[in-house]
Amino acid sequence: MVKFSKKIEYSLIALRYIAGAKDEVITAKEISNKYNIPHELLAKILQKLKKENILSSNQGVNGGYKLSKPLNEISLSELIDKIEGKTAIVECLHTDNVSECFISDSCSIKDPINKMQIELENLLKTKMVSDFI
Repeated sequence: MVKFSKKIEYSLIALRYIAGAKDEVITAKEISNKYNIPHELLAKILQKLKKENILSSNQGVNGGYKLSKPLNEISLSELIDKIEGKTAIVECLHTDNVSECFISDSCSIKDPINKMQIELENLLKTKMVSDFI
């Protein structure tokens, strides 16, 4: 079974919470406390989402995060790429790791796995972050 990382789970939880707040500014601490998410990890995720222009932030006493992009414009594939980078269902499909696979030349499942990877990527492109709200 394909499994989302904690970073992706926490990203979706945070984006849902921020989207529900409408125009209010939401702090990492508020989300962290509400969902019992490690604060440091969540803060890094929110900073990454800000860097990727999914969130905007205000500094200071009344600081926090707001959406800067509608969630129906962000595919799950895009979110995963921005948080995790390019991922694959098996290690050998990472272009960097092909040389590390000792059975790559004789692998009998490489083509079906590659096909499944493409199908999964296409599915994730059709699912929007707003589908989780």
